[in-house]
Amino acid sequence: DSSTHFPQEFRIDYVRVYDRASTVSPGVVPRAYFGAYLEPRDRVLHGAGQDPDGFRDYSAALGAGRQPKIIMTYIGLGKSVAEITEWGRALKLQLEAAGPADILPQIGVSMVNGNDNGTGIDAAVAEGKRHREIAALCDAVRSLGRPVFVRIGYEFEGDWNGYRPESYRKAFVRVTQAFRGRHLPVATVWCAAVMSAGDRGMTRLLAYYPGDEWVDWWSLDLFSADEMSAKLPTAFCEEAGRHHKPVMIGESTARYVGVHDGQKSWDKWFAPYFAFIRGRPEIKAFCYIDWDWAVWSKKLGFTWNDWLDCRIEQDKTVLDLYRKEMDSPLYRHVSD
Repeated sequence: DSSTHFPQEFRIDYVRVYDRASTVSPGVVPRAYFGAYLEPRDRVLHGAGQDPDGFRDYSAALGAGRQPKIIMTYIGLGKSVAEITEWGRALKLQLEAAGPADILPQIGVSMVNGNDNGTGIDAAVAEGKRHREIAALCDAVRSLGRPVFVRIGYEFEGDWNGYRPESYRKAFVRVTQAFRGRHLPVATVWCAAVMSAGDRGMTRLLAYYPGDEWVDWWSLDLFSADEMSAKLPTAFCEEAGRHHKPVMIGESTARYVGVHDGQKSWDKWFAPYFAFIRGRPEIKAFCYIDWDWAVWSKKLGFTWNDWLDCRIEQDKTVLDLYRKEMDSPLYRHVSD
């Protein structure tokens, strides 16, 4: 019973069940429920990011009653102890500025070298050579004073990370053991890139799986419009159900579509995206990246210029339709 790893004030019943909760909105497939840490019984947690200003603008645009429950952030075990400590301090201030005490951070923890150039350090993590950095991460999580999701080595199969299945599995376990050894309120998340890394099939993805006892949630990232109708995302959700794990969409954005075509943008990307969420009983959380990707490409030195402007607040039609979607009782917002 993994709930025993968490302090009493953060515990929930961790019963392994697969009951179909009653439908919450017309056209919505009833949610499966597995009793995972931080899993809502019959709703989908609403999340967004992935920078403080973007989160603030997105929340303000949606208005009261629709503000996200999850806030996205990132750090890497290839960073120095000082950098990880400073990240934790800044995140704590960001959460305090955001207001509601029940906002849940969703932390993407990479295991690449400090320059994020695709050289995986999962083997070093697995061998205990990053124990000081892991300790700093644990200290930062504890300082937040609230439960968190942690996507350990997110997008594990992506070539841009350079992870190897055996060392990745061992690294995931080592980080999880550190959280549990300190009784931190962490839901561990096993996150695949899925279609962005090429359709590798479930067999190859499962080669990276550390085991049910170490994983609380499964996660996949969705970007391009055609991914919602591809076979692998559906197969991923189905396999998660067989493992009795809820699914989080850890990252998503309207890549190559953007928002500035109004209804056309909605029909091409947002409509199939939310249809995928509504239709998959295993999905219990989603996180949307509200970015102008050309701006962030210039800031960070990446080649995302053609991902377009995906900020929902930049088009009235998209924003109105997004608000309407968030008004569905399927979604759980902050202080809801």
